[in-house]
Amino acid sequence: MAIPAIDELPGGDFAAAVMDMHTGEVLASTGSGVFPLDDPDIFMLAYVVEMMNDGVMDLERIVGRDESIADRFRLGLMGNREAAGRAMWIVGLETLNSWVAEKGMSDTELHDIQLLWEGAPVTEPSMSSLADLLADLRIIYSGIEISSVRYILGDPDMGDGQAAGVGEGWTLYGWVDSGEDHKTFALIARSASGRDLGLVLLSDDLCCEEKGDLAMMLLWNAAKEL
Repeated sequence: MAIPAIDELPGGDFAAAVMDMHTGEVLASTGSGVFPLDDPDIFMLAYVVEMMNDGVMDLERIVGRDESIADRFRLGLMGNREAAGRAMWIVGLETLNSWVAEKGMSDTELHDIQLLWEGAPVTEPSMSSLADLLADLRIIYSGIEISSVRYILGDPDMGDGQAAGVGEGWTLYGWVDSGEDHKTFALIARSASGRDLGLVLLSDDLCCEEKGDLAMMLLWNAAKEL
């Protein structure tokens, strides 16, 4: 099923989809191609969730002064670049890229965290596609009943624009990534009735950040009608 409201939206390039998280069925989608991500946080989290499911890693493990792995990921996904960098030290960029390749996410190329202090080394933006982000979100969803995973993803910062209304009446988990001319949303919305939807929006060449927020709201409106 297409999403006409996003298909016809001017002011940027978009790829978006709604997925039934219980079954993995893509209920609606639009767009294709490879899009920039500011940081690879959401792929790091999927890797860690799989390691938890395999009994290799514990998100509650303390790795700094009063700081657990979950704390680092929570701060990183909320926009703290230094915390995201510390999370990357745990995973390792080479390990993460090897894992992504093993999972068949062939459109994804991940680079290190871009720190923002003056003189920080400049890194290339990470890149991914709609299909790869949906696959990534499914892996994360496999750990959604783990309290530390919900802690990391809970109450994502949707900003003050139109996207702030996304998930109203539902419980929302996820990640929002913003760059100079792109914005990415990877969300899990859970209803009181037990319906779980995954929503992914990728964008690039935006005329303004508000256009990314509008596209996300249009995706949510479409999802509610499915």
